Amino acid sequence: MLFTQPVVQILALFLAYLYGTMYLVLSTFPTLWVERYHENVVIGGLNYLSLGLGYLLGSQVCAFSMDKIHRILRTRDNDYGKPECKPPLAIFSAFLVPAGLSIYAWCSQYRTFWLSPDVSATLFAMGVIIGTQCVTNYLIDTYSVYTASAIGAVALLRGFAGFGFPLFAPYLYANSDYGWGNSLLAFIATFVGMSAAVGLWFFGQALRRRSTFCAG
Repeated sequence: MLFTQPVVQILALFLAYLYGTMYLVLSTFPTLWVERYHENVVIGGLNYLSLGLGYLLGSQVCAFSMDKIHRILRTRDNDYGKPECKPPLAIFSAFLVPAGLSIYAWCSQYRTFWLSPDVSATLFAMGVIIGTQCVTNYLIDTYSVYTASAIGAVALLRGFAGFGFPLFAPYLYANSDYGWGNSLLAFIATFVGMSAAVGLWFFGQALRRRSTFCAG
């Protein structure tokens, strides 16, 4: 499915970039708080709570908003259960992720008040979990009995990205530091996120009709 299904390929690339970036940012936390903010290991570890808060808030916002958007679009189009009712919320993720990365980039670069990177990390984590939930729900609605295989294909590429991205983190930040390094990730996240969300909104139904695995 990863090699033959365009829907799976698009969502796999989107989710792989989100997770790869997330683990890359995580790899910068120890040096940021200990070396740049001069916090000890115990106090520096508390900053990981910002990511947990972002995942918690993002999952709750996404659960409520996705159902509400789905009902509105379903009523307007008179098309019950259409998977393309899910991508609009992914556009919100495509704004949150680069916004969080950009703020994190320059707050870390200029060592602003310690709460600023934490707030930006919370926004970033919210974007990641919203994008993840949108992808998962779209795959469930699209592939029905083949959902496990579709999610497995997406998870495979996501796992490779989570493994590979942190490997080039030292080289990225050595050349660009926190500011331009994270800004570059934000620019790419905007392009990848908007391409996936807008592409599926306009072309998702046509791609589903060409697949023998899709529901209906």
